[in-house]
Amino acid sequence: MEVFAVDLIGEMALFKKNDANDLVHISYNFIHKPVVLGILGAIVGYSGYSKSGQDNMPDYYEKLKNIKIAIAPLYTKPLKKIITGFNNASGMGSDSGTWQVKEQVLIGSPEIKYTIFILNDNSQEAKSIKDNLINRHIEYPIYFGKNEFFAHYEDYKEYQAIPLQKGEYEIQSLVRKGENDKNVKFKDFTFDDFDPFDINTNAGNTIYEYLPYDFDENGFYKKDLFTFTENKLLINNPENFYNLKDESGRSFNVQFI
Repeated sequence: MEVFAVDLIGEMALFKKNDANDLVHISYNFIHKPVVLGILGAIVGYSGYSKSGQDNMPDYYEKLKNIKIAIAPLYTKPLKKIITGFNNASGMGSDSGTWQVKEQVLIGSPEIKYTIFILNDNSQEAKSIKDNLINRHIEYPIYFGKNEFFAHYEDYKEYQAIPLQKGEYEIQSLVRKGENDKNVKFKDFTFDDFDPFDINTNAGNTIYEYLPYDFDENGFYKKDLFTFTENKLLINNPENFYNLKDESGRSFNVQFI
């Protein structure tokens, strides 16, 4: 099975929590699948929310929602966050005219970088993404959550994917716990009535976060518990876990979501 990938790079990001009622616009610590689908849609020229009508999902989501991706952050500790402010005088945020907005912004050291792996399902959408990435053709500008935070991509790569078997592995991507089953386990961490992961938590950095992985019928995020860890994970359900190898022999273990 073929997989292709690129590195997405930017200096700052705001992956806004759209369901948070805070005085400050809060950011997730990692890029997530809905944002990545928006970036891929921009690369191939699919339209977004502005052309979708109030009750419709954007065109890029309808076309790309079945695409499987893996997200590998190229940093091992949470990014630095700063609070910034600006005046919104567009008239859309407040009846009084000017609206003061504060945002939590992720700052790179010196850059924010992710490898995005895309499972080639031989669909027309996957072909369009692959062709545009190879030819370095982008229809619309890409950015990390806000149009002031421009992003770009580098280092197109191709891999052959081999399904993993049940066992312990180092996983280089974000890993989703999964609905109604125990895909993976961690030691020394319990959430509600299940033990979602089983690893040795003393060997390296491990980050947990609830992240969006899809939209519901009302356009709100569907979220699940994700982890990013330098430790080995015990994979109980290896579905969607693959070992990827390129021509040079480089190897990665990832989970597609």
